[in-house]
Amino acid sequence: MRISTLAASVMLASNAMAAEDNAEPTRQYLAPMVHYLILDDDRDLARNGLGGGLIYGRQLSDHVWWETEGNAFGLDSGIEGATDFYQYSVSTGLAYAFGDREGFTPFVLAQIGGIYEDVVPDDDDGINLHANVGLGAVTGPLFDNGLKLRVEGRYMYDDFDGVSGTASDGEGGFNDWRVSLGLEIPLGVTRTVEVEKIVYETREVEKVVEKVVAEADSDNDGIPDSRDKCPNTLAGGKVDGQGCLLKNQTISFNNIGFELNSAKITATSRPTLDKLAQSLLSQTDFNVEIAGHTDSSGSAEYNETLSDKRAKSVREYLIEQGVSGDRLTSRGYGEVDPVASNETASGRAMNRRVEFRVSE
Repeated sequence: MRISTLAASVMLASNAMAAEDNAEPTRQYLAPMVHYLILDDDRDLARNGLGGGLIYGRQLSDHVWWETEGNAFGLDSGIEGATDFYQYSVSTGLAYAFGDREGFTPFVLAQIGGIYEDVVPDDDDGINLHANVGLGAVTGPLFDNGLKLRVEGRYMYDDFDGVSGTASDGEGGFNDWRVSLGLEIPLGVTRTVEVEKIVYETREVEKVVEKVVAEADSDNDGIPDSRDKCPNTLAGGKVDGQGCLLKNQTISFNNIGFELNSAKITATSRPTLDKLAQSLLSQTDFNVEIAGHTDSSGSAEYNETLSDKRAKSVREYLIEQGVSGDRLTSRGYGEVDPVASNETASGRAMNRRVEFRVSE
């Protein structure tokens, strides 16, 4: 009998997973902003001010970001024919985000720096201390390119104590307010998710097959249920003639996923882990090391830490399903034990995996 055997499989590799390992240590952005200044009454100016600037932000930890910004402001004197006043500031500081900045995220910030005052008379021009604190919010990505909307309000202080229309009666310092609107542009990383289909070689073979009545094999381990003494064996594991899992083997899983920038197991991975828990509860005469692996994107230290956290998450989940913690250990190996080349997308997808290392 001539049959066609399709020796092919289809694997889904999400670029969001690759972005996760590659981008977490260096998430950063630029934010062009427009400003409206509500000026201190002591400045004795008839109108409020307008300005614009650019913010550079870089992630330091899950919630803490470092931001540096440069701005230019125009302070209208309100007097026809009179010279307006100008300010140019550079400041830096920290922002704390109440979320992961992947959806709507409020934040607070504080900065300190310097401000150049261009006033009348010119003798009062100079650089002064400038500080600000404020709060704001950023939206999630508005488009596939990751562009976000940002809005904020800040209290602004500078210690200028000149003597013209922008003086503070000799006391020194002004207290202004700033309302700003702008866009955040991610650098190097977007939230676009692409799906890559990889189809392996298809070949046709000729076999002589004896027609038999197939017996039921519920756990697909090659041993019929009538002779299987260990039902629900681990998928992909090698078994003996009685259907029981052999010791000293490694079983690899590429379908256990985790959320972006996190060791939290995805909801779609839980059915797989539930079946693994049933297998461990059905046959209890072996132990398992849960080994986490990544591809080579990102630093080796970061990859080892992330893979260790994810292996621990799998262990904790299985314990919650009733598996004895004494049978389970976990360890992250990072990028040191690849099973394929890290030079291709398919190879990196295969290297991002969780292994069950079965022992006595």
